[in-house]
Amino acid sequence: MYRYCFIVFLLIFLGGCAHKQLQTPPTKTQYIIDAILVKAALLESQGFYELAAKEYAKAYSYTQDEKLLYKELENLLYAKKYNEALPIVKLAIEKDPKNYRLYEILASLYYQQNDFQKAIETIKKAIMLHRSAKNLEFLANIYMQQKRYDLALKYYKSAYTQEPKASTINSIAYIMYFYLDKKRDAIAYLETHIRLYGCQKSVCTTLASLYGLRNDIPGLISIYERLYNKYKDQLYAKKVMEFYIYQHDYQNAIVWAKRAKELPTLLNLYRITKNYKAAYNLAMKLFKESKDHSYLAQAAMFEYEMAKKKTPKLLKDVVAKFEKAIQHTKDPVYLNYYGYLLIEHDLDIKKGIKLVKEALKQEPDSGYYLDSLAWGYYKIGKCYEALNIIKRVYFDMGLKDPEVELHLKKIQECAKKERD
Repeated sequence: MYRYCFIVFLLIFLGGCAHKQLQTPPTKTQYIIDAILVKAALLESQGFYELAAKEYAKAYSYTQDEKLLYKELENLLYAKKYNEALPIVKLAIEKDPKNYRLYEILASLYYQQNDFQKAIETIKKAIMLHRSAKNLEFLANIYMQQKRYDLALKYYKSAYTQEPKASTINSIAYIMYFYLDKKRDAIAYLETHIRLYGCQKSVCTTLASLYGLRNDIPGLISIYERLYNKYKDQLYAKKVMEFYIYQHDYQNAIVWAKRAKELPTLLNLYRITKNYKAAYNLAMKLFKESKDHSYLAQAAMFEYEMAKKKTPKLLKDVVAKFEKAIQHTKDPVYLNYYGYLLIEHDLDIKKGIKLVKEALKQEPDSGYYLDSLAWGYYKIGKCYEALNIIKRVYFDMGLKDPEVELHLKKIQECAKKERD
């Protein structure tokens, strides 16, 4: 790629030279300088920085153009030839003590050599000549390296005042939160930046991290909603959905599950909120798209739950779905549900008991599955066996929901009649 870039550069460069030739014929010296610069640019593009620096030095000796001096020093920095660069930049400063750019380069050299005190002194001279956000941030970086957090914060703030960059506000918040125990201030700075300059990804994600450390769920929801609204990334919508679920705010979770296109989660949310019609439609859609029979089984459950009247036609349709589904999935939830349905409506009690037993093989301590089994035994007149099971469910397992209580009462009455 560098070679292609260099060819483009060379064509532009030579084109510029040709244009100049039409105006003023170049001298022999100019030809020499041009040749040196072409060679320097080629070496630099190939990563031969030390050799490139030497060529820029030759060109500088002809022109005394400070830009070529900067290029020489820049390439020496890239080549990590700090000891070679130091005397060159110091000599240049003696000749031009008001040149802030030279102080910036010298400070960088000291920093690379881990001579932080000299780097501080030198960059401060550059700041006196040219107070830029870049120089202030460089000074802050040095103080950060030295773990002088108060001073680092001071200069990051100064840099931010001049140029409110995302990276700078993140540094300010990081120091405040983790090193100076100014957690609320750190969050306030980020929130203010976002209000003024919008939800830049790096700033908003930093704020989200801090909200997360404080378990500030409303804050997390707010910031991920902002991120989604700006970038339309479904990952952010998923985050919002998850936090609403955590808060048990299922209606808002449904809204964001749709935006995140998290359809299995949306299906579960419809189930939790007992929106069985929507759940049924979605389950059938997912089954048709994926051919995953667990969705067909769920559709059967939702179809049954949403029906106000359990008509023979409805039961026939639900049974047909379950029959097809359990040929492909042996999930105990579906086996138990279908088995209980067969028992409850006297459709095929023995088959229902068999299905419930299959579910219990996978989860032998499930109170709900044992309740189904007890109800099946009750339906075929095995009341004492049913009573032993339902007592275990109700008294030992503590499963005391209304349906289990009703089953217990009915089974106790049946067992009493048998005894009498």
